[in-house]
Amino acid sequence: MIQKTQEEIMRDWGTNNSAVPLVSICCVTYNHEPYIAEALDGFLMQETNFPFEVIVHDDCSTDGTEEIIKEYQQKYPEIIKPIFQSENQYSKGVRAILQAFVYPKCSGKYIALCEGDDYWIDKNKIQMQVNFLEENHGYAMCYTKTKLFVQEKNKILWQTYGSAISSFEDLLQNGNKIPALTVCYRKDIALQYVQEINPFQKKWLMGDYPMWLYIASKAKIKFINKETSVYRILKESASHSENMQRNFAFSKSTYEIREFYSQKESVPIEKWNEVRQMFLINWNFLLINVDKNEYRKNIQMLYKQLDKVSIKDFIRFVVSKNKILLCCVALFVRRS
Repeated sequence: MIQKTQEEIMRDWGTNNSAVPLVSICCVTYNHEPYIAEALDGFLMQETNFPFEVIVHDDCSTDGTEEIIKEYQQKYPEIIKPIFQSENQYSKGVRAILQAFVYPKCSGKYIALCEGDDYWIDKNKIQMQVNFLEENHGYAMCYTKTKLFVQEKNKILWQTYGSAISSFEDLLQNGNKIPALTVCYRKDIALQYVQEINPFQKKWLMGDYPMWLYIASKAKIKFINKETSVYRILKESASHSENMQRNFAFSKSTYEIREFYSQKESVPIEKWNEVRQMFLINWNFLLINVDKNEYRKNIQMLYKQLDKVSIKDFIRFVVSKNKILLCCVALFVRRS
């Protein structure tokens, strides 16, 4: 990838090159030394006719992540704006990192997200998204598809992640279809979410899905059917782990988020959808080659948390939706 100088990037902004950034690209990172440069390069390659900034929050990395960020900051001081923690906030129980530390530093009207182990591949990504949001005031957010890259196998999968949602109810009932690394949303609705929902007091283990649900309950969300990024599947991350107890806790937190919004918006969750969501959350174990016996036991453990929903009802549902992969997993568990 050919790197532009800061002057070349700002020249593309035209007469706006000294204005307040229109987009704040927010990147949360921790121990991403092998990946962070690729993430930053994906931001810096963006071709826009407006100013943007990159807010990089490093959660007290113990590898060389901080040094790499500082190198980029020296090259691009008007664009790269780091936040370096002296203590790891995640280990202290802080899950709303964006809301607590990054949003207060954002100058943009819009916010785009990408964590330090993922990266963008479309140089027109944020220009395309901002164009749409500027022209469609009834929409608060737009997102795209992403490629999936399994780091351990060094392989791009044939599957992609990201598909259209029709409504708040769809997002609630059928689970998260929105890849965080592809989103661009209005900052004002994000601040409204912080004010109304107060995620700091919640014990949710994820920050994106509850915010998508909030945004979907207040405004329209646009899906752009294009691959703009690469989501890196690691053996260990906040949302993927070979530790089954961690995965169970993550799955349980998803249920709690859905139950919260179900009550808040008075939209009941159908029980067979809870079973389907359980499999959707855990399917990634098949991709990273964890012990299949452990996978089976923990799927069964998760299934027992639900209120007497028969596997037969679940299979009938997934067949009706042509969810072939989920059917195979359901049968795999049933035969154990």
